[in-house]
Amino acid sequence: MKKTQLTLAPFLLFAIFIFISCEKGTTIDPNQLLIDQMKAATDSVIQTTRVPGIVALVVDHKRGIDWLYTSGKSDIENNLPMDGSYVFRIGSHTKTMTTTVLLQLVDEGKIALSDKLSKYYPNYPQADNITISMLLTMKSGIFSYSDDLPVFMQSMVTNPGRIWLPQELIDLGFSNDFYFEAGTNFHYSNTNTFIIGQLIEDLTGNSVETEINTRLIQPLQLSNTKFLTSGVNLPGNHGKGYEIAEPNIYTDVTEYYDISWGWAAGSAYSTPRELQKYVERLVGGGFLSYPLQQQRLTEDFYSHPDWWMGKISYGLGIMRCGSFYGHGGDLPGFSNCTYHSNEKDCTIIIYFNTQDDYPSALLFLRFLDILYGDDY
Repeated sequence: MKKTQLTLAPFLLFAIFIFISCEKGTTIDPNQLLIDQMKAATDSVIQTTRVPGIVALVVDHKRGIDWLYTSGKSDIENNLPMDGSYVFRIGSHTKTMTTTVLLQLVDEGKIALSDKLSKYYPNYPQADNITISMLLTMKSGIFSYSDDLPVFMQSMVTNPGRIWLPQELIDLGFSNDFYFEAGTNFHYSNTNTFIIGQLIEDLTGNSVETEINTRLIQPLQLSNTKFLTSGVNLPGNHGKGYEIAEPNIYTDVTEYYDISWGWAAGSAYSTPRELQKYVERLVGGGFLSYPLQQQRLTEDFYSHPDWWMGKISYGLGIMRCGSFYGHGGDLPGFSNCTYHSNEKDCTIIIYFNTQDDYPSALLFLRFLDILYGDDY
């Protein structure tokens, strides 16, 4: 009997608390409790890491949450707060744009996922063994040019304003050994997406910039989102992105590296609200035919146990975490996670103005835990 009384005690206290709250005319807003937890988690990153500033956007349509929050600094030197309306470089989230255009060309019958690379570029190494699908799913084994230390990384250090031609970086990737035999494993490679960009241009006769703009950006009327081909400038109103050296040396690299090095794999910029509109269409449907969209959301995903604790997997140019789909994006000075769930009808976007200290994906996973526990 005593055991039963002890077990019931917390529930009785909770009931008394609710009764008293009702008597006083107060109500508990469950959404506000969730927002308070996400706010605390965001502020904790600012307080316990070297991340200068954060923008967090959570739009849960089922719950009625529409929360845009900023913490920390957008400009350390001038002590300016972060601003949720600023444009920021989205890095590898650009890959979802490039790969979506290619999948539209699949829908149009101009290319097939099963095509061999040799059909288009017979002179590329091992082109007979690589399919278009392998390029999209990062299973081609082609070396990523950005992993090349003696050429690419050295040039980034000594000549950050260098304008790279796409073919230069593709050739650099092929100048290195393959990671593995095509189709036998997974390795994230920017070279894959550069080849996809090259395919888009050769199949359409237009630049990747033009195709992304006319097929994706203009239909959504995104006025502060753009694919860049080269240059160091970040258009629009923006804060600063920082590289961090030991112990606490912050270097402004917002407009330091020529963005041609990212091209089809990472050159675009956007705002949180415009990225929300884009990712909801990307995942919710409208860019692709229904069968191809379903294939994209279900097939060929690979999850490595060391990749974000095995919680984030990679598919046809898109990442998946539970019912959430989107992509991460990291490049000097910037880091973001942008995901949408059709099942939860929820979009989560997190942006840091550095990539050097604490991964934005960890805060994204923390938000999922707060909002849904293990059921995301």
